[in-house]
Amino acid sequence: MKYRAVALCIVRREDQYLLVEKYDEVLDVTYYRPVGGTIEYGEDSKSTVIREVREEISAEISEPILVSVIENIYPYGTSIGHDINFIYEAGFIDESFYTRKQIIGTEGEESFNAIWIDLATINKDDKRKLVPEGLMTILTEENDSKLSEIKHYRTR
Repeated sequence: MKYRAVALCIVRREDQYLLVEKYDEVLDVTYYRPVGGTIEYGEDSKSTVIREVREEISAEISEPILVSVIENIYPYGTSIGHDINFIYEAGFIDESFYTRKQIIGTEGEESFNAIWIDLATINKDDKRKLVPEGLMTILTEENDSKLSEIKHYRTR
């Protein structure tokens, strides 16, 4: 079993979200998830999301606001994965990040693409999936009070 606590950062540009795009050749599925990563022992989730965005895409973010917590239990190879995901929303301090088509990031030795994408594109077929499970519902709920508090990030 794989168990971890994770902090992820939602960043919006109008109706698009900045999401890491990864392809799973075995399942033939493209996965999308917000930038972020594992909470280190002794570190709080808010500090993690700030650190992970800085480390992975070399960006500074505004004060992150906790939107939700998602418990995600999922198949992981021949075992089970179990994540607790702290979902934050923030904006970029350097507004030039909003004009980039994609952002090349690094996670350890591996590089990845973070792209601006709307949720409708992800929902087009079964070959694309937003993770963690449940995030799509959070992002598409119009009446979520915490999301409406930070709506101004959408218009950058």
